[in-house]
Amino acid sequence: MKTSIALLASLATASAFAPTTPCTPKTSALSATRRESIEQLFGNTAAAAAMVLTAASQPASAATKAAEEAEYNELIAMLKARSEENQEANKNYAMRANKLAKEDFDDVKNRRPKLIIVSTSKGNKILTKEEFNTYNNDGKIDTVYGTRMKQGGGEMKDYNDITYVLKD
Repeated sequence: MKTSIALLASLATASAFAPTTPCTPKTSALSATRRESIEQLFGNTAAAAAMVLTAASQPASAATKAAEEAEYNELIAMLKARSEENQEANKNYAMRANKLAKEDFDDVKNRRPKLIIVSTSKGNKILTKEEFNTYNNDGKIDTVYGTRMKQGGGEMKDYNDITYVLKD
């Protein structure tokens, strides 16, 4: 069970960092098939993360465990078959000369998941950028700036120390 969750979590995070633009014509088909296979399995990374979190939080009965094990075995069989199909393409992709080409990493900042930590009365909560914008537009988030000492003495607002507080 734990290995399947770890495998699903690694696939979910790997899809967030997969190159979106091909670096050469040889590798474009491989990158596209990997990305498409992950998207077919999970839809998107948020759905995959939600699936992993809900699977970890719910106690499983014997029937559920058997179904999860069957699904896990099916996933492994599908991945092994895809790996065998793409063996030559994987070999060429691994042997390419420009593994650290700038073109592969141009959009790396755009591919990172945008997560924002928000303080609540019950503790901290992690929100996606979309959720944060929704709460912020609804007026449910306060922005609190920290304070720091001036050189000559006294306090001033520190705009680098930002805390977001979710109103109840």
